[in-house]
Amino acid sequence: MTDSNRNDPVDELVRQIKATRKYGDICDQTIRDVVEQALPKYKRRRDAAKVARTKLHRIQAAYLGRNVIAERLDDVRSAHEVGDASRLRAVCLQLMQDHASTRERVGLLDRFYRDVFAVTGTPRTILDVACGVHPLSLPWMELPTDAVYHAYEISAKMVASLNGFLTAIGVTGSARLQDVICTPPQETGDLAFLMKMVPCLERRQKGIAVKLIDNLKVDYVVVSFPVHSLAGRSKHMPEFYTHSFTDMVDGYPWQVTHVPMEGELVFVVDKRAG
Repeated sequence: MTDSNRNDPVDELVRQIKATRKYGDICDQTIRDVVEQALPKYKRRRDAAKVARTKLHRIQAAYLGRNVIAERLDDVRSAHEVGDASRLRAVCLQLMQDHASTRERVGLLDRFYRDVFAVTGTPRTILDVACGVHPLSLPWMELPTDAVYHAYEISAKMVASLNGFLTAIGVTGSARLQDVICTPPQETGDLAFLMKMVPCLERRQKGIAVKLIDNLKVDYVVVSFPVHSLAGRSKHMPEFYTHSFTDMVDGYPWQVTHVPMEGELVFVVDKRAG
């Protein structure tokens, strides 16, 4: 590294944040993007650093939860190898219970993908964008044996765990350490999942979610929103997110279908017309 790079305020702050235990797991792209947005707004570097860390905490909060996937990979692998679908699902359910986003979907799994794929058809290539632990739902998707699954995450530890999971259940594809705001996926597919991430993306950069949807090289994008806060309060969230998403996609040549679900607001965006 040159002396000029060492003195660059962006590089210096990225190194400082990356060196912390709390944020060291986050993708370098994400940290750099947040720092580059914060520094020009503040005269004092420490103020910019505080704002950057606050934003990273909010971004990271969407991924919080115990990540014990690696500890259960032997159970996952053995269930898959003997063809015990019930046992495989039971292990995945236990893992999903540790994360608020997927915990709320547990009661819907038996119908969730059936109802979504009734609109889109059964996909053969999937892009799971800002995926969190959503790939743990694969045993309920009943995809073709030659299906390909691409997942994108900003947590290095989560990426490693998900790659172990995909290998353990014999799914072709991989999880990648990639910030989809900084580097949108270039892979093509039939369908992309964007599960409960639009509010998080919009808090980070207003207007970025619809740009991401537009950039995804797929026929369909499944977009979902929470209907309750983490504290369990609704606060008219279904109405708010329905209106905000409708406004967001207004002007694009897409067909948007609402898929009724209890406990989650789900839309299928058909991009084929565009």
